[in-house]
Amino acid sequence: MAKSYELTYIIRPDIDKDAKADLVQRFDKVLTDNGAAIKDSSDWESRRFTYEISGYRSGTYHVVTFTTDDERANEEFDRLAKISNDILRHMIVAVDLNQLSDAHAKQAAAAQRAAERRAQREAERNAAQAQAKAAAAENKEFYDQ
Repeated sequence: MAKSYELTYIIRPDIDKDAKADLVQRFDKVLTDNGAAIKDSSDWESRRFTYEISGYRSGTYHVVTFTTDDERANEEFDRLAKISNDILRHMIVAVDLNQLSDAHAKQAAAAQRAAERRAQREAERNAAQAQAKAAAAENKEFYDQ
């Protein structure tokens, strides 16, 4: 029976766009050549690290969900990722795909709410700055008379 997995790996930040696309394609092929069926393979986001990893302070997270009947795909990806200079860290976790999609939906909703809050704070900050500028202009006119 096929098991479901989520693979997360961090790609070094200074890799160019074409090289990153080739890297992702090559490692997706490693999984499929070793019996895995990829459900999704996409960049998650670029993040700043809490601590330095291999001389880098940030990286791009790439997430792959896949199913496989045995451990060959996991083992081969693990082996090749450890010797790749472009992958800073990786982690493979067995998952229930239904729970995973729910978790991803919750995470996306939380990210949307956070973005909306940031936009609201930015709008409030801009309004306060405009109001302060208007008040300063009024004061200048008053004192210039």
